[in-house]
Amino acid sequence: HLSAGRVPTAKGYGFYVEGMMKAEKISHKQKEIIKKRFSSAGGSLSDTLNRTSRSLSDLSHYAGVVLAPDTVGVYLLHIQFIKIKSNNILVIIVFKNGVTENRSIYIDKDVEQKELKGYSDKLNCILEKKNCSIDNLRDVIIDEIHDDRDNFYSIINNAVFCSVDTDNTESNYDNCLYVGPEGYLLEEPEFSDNEQIKFLIKTISDKKTVIKLLGLTKNCKTKRIFIGSDEEWSEITGLSLVSAPYVGKNNMLKGSIGIIGPLRMNYSLVIPVIDFMAELLSEII
Repeated sequence: HLSAGRVPTAKGYGFYVEGMMKAEKISHKQKEIIKKRFSSAGGSLSDTLNRTSRSLSDLSHYAGVVLAPDTVGVYLLHIQFIKIKSNNILVIIVFKNGVTENRSIYIDKDVEQKELKGYSDKLNCILEKKNCSIDNLRDVIIDEIHDDRDNFYSIINNAVFCSVDTDNTESNYDNCLYVGPEGYLLEEPEFSDNEQIKFLIKTISDKKTVIKLLGLTKNCKTKRIFIGSDEEWSEITGLSLVSAPYVGKNNMLKGSIGIIGPLRMNYSLVIPVIDFMAELLSEII
């Protein structure tokens, strides 16, 4: 027990985790099951990150979260425009580090799929010849596109640049945060009343707070533990987030993973789970 009949404060939990806790070990059998889940599945980076969030939830019985790698300054591999309906286009952007982003955008005029395919082909022809990030794509288009430039640029500006200019890690929620099954959390006694359940669901579904905290972890060299209280990390009062960075083999992919649970979560289990999954993910990608 952490205290004699009293509920420990956030500082009390922090003291316990830093100095008194004895970490458990993940069984060899559990490790092999998780490794097999990855080795037998293959798929894209998005699939791998999704499996990671599910594995974090399954191993810890809390909610696993994974922050995808940054795309700032990363070279583009492929761009595709697909007409969904009138004035609505799906933009698929594939980066050379394996990250894929899907963006649904609206434009001022209706454009047929044949015309959109022509724009996709022109862009991808450029990308085959030049290393180009979204940041310098504007200049490349001006240099390379001579026919129908105004019309072409107006479509591309809406489809790619406007969404980038107003975009950042915190607003591009669906592309950058993967959340594992959350049902385990509802079994915890802390979430037995409706108000606590509402706060939990809001914190996780809103994603902004989780992305912010995981963003503080991705450039660290070791794990971080955020214990919510009125004094510190008040956005997650009553919750804790244990997080750790991951780095791909070529150092191009940098992100972070985490586990969200109640203040009194089983830190002695969660911390070795985080360590194991961060190491495994760094080996896989």
